[in-house]
Amino acid sequence: MPESAAPFATRAGLEAAWARRAALHEDPDLDVYRLFHGHGDGAPGCTLDRLGEGWVATGPEAWLAELPALLREMGQAPAWLIGRARPGPGTPRLLLGSQPPERVTVTEHGLQFDIEPMASRNVGLYLDTRQARQWIREHSAGRLILNLFAYTGSLGVAAAAGGARGVTHMDMQKRALRRVRTNLELNELRVDARDLIAGDLYVHLRRMAKGSRRFDGIILDPPPQVPGRGAHRPSGQDYETLLPATLPLLSPGGWLLCFFSRRNQSQATCEAAIQDAASVPLEVIHRGTSGDDFPEADANAKLSFSAFAHRA
Repeated sequence: MPESAAPFATRAGLEAAWARRAALHEDPDLDVYRLFHGHGDGAPGCTLDRLGEGWVATGPEAWLAELPALLREMGQAPAWLIGRARPGPGTPRLLLGSQPPERVTVTEHGLQFDIEPMASRNVGLYLDTRQARQWIREHSAGRLILNLFAYTGSLGVAAAAGGARGVTHMDMQKRALRRVRTNLELNELRVDARDLIAGDLYVHLRRMAKGSRRFDGIILDPPPQVPGRGAHRPSGQDYETLLPATLPLLSPGGWLLCFFSRRNQSQATCEAAIQDAASVPLEVIHRGTSGDDFPEADANAKLSFSAFAHRA
């Protein structure tokens, strides 16, 4: 089917997706979520995200070309609409409205996050982990939390906002940790440079395990491929290597939150692999997925996350 005739290029498809998100539109405390999600909304490869007053779309050129007119027909007028073509380099460009500022602050259930609308890849916030942030916020009070592969720190910010007595953020990139600081400051949360650790996480974890510091909650969200590992570059989220380095830092009674993005494996299969590889007894205490704004016909295609308790 030619791109111009694809079902995503219809006003009816966009309006149906809009209607399915009525509860999100009406939430006064939320202005960042997915408006249109490829597979689940009938248009594989196409997405449309709300980021405060503006929107960001990704997908084939034909869809990006038609989208502004479709939105006008629907009576939708975001302050700006940025398009990134996929497949391809995806260089961001303005499709509708005025040029957005370089940085924008968005709100998710009372928390504020700094994003970059014109970023060539992720704008600085993974929208599909909103449910996980809520769980973390509800289960961090009084706990010492370790946020691994922190990126811009949204999960750790949720922990701090939930009353954690301390949150340590670790990431390979110093630039990401600068964004962590910004997000903490936006939410008027304590910032301590000693809690922002950049560099090779594998090295840092081994060093930390030799000390006495332990954590009551560990957030482990490794990327599909960990950069900077040379000839030993791991792939597939690398839980097999990370768990032996991470679990010695988890206090008995603490929780470990793991994210799974292996589309060919069920959440139960991923959980079993974590438990089999663990050096301590882990019990699943919570299962979650991305929100209703990320519909998928195949449940295994949704981002999922599981919380495990360290049972002494």
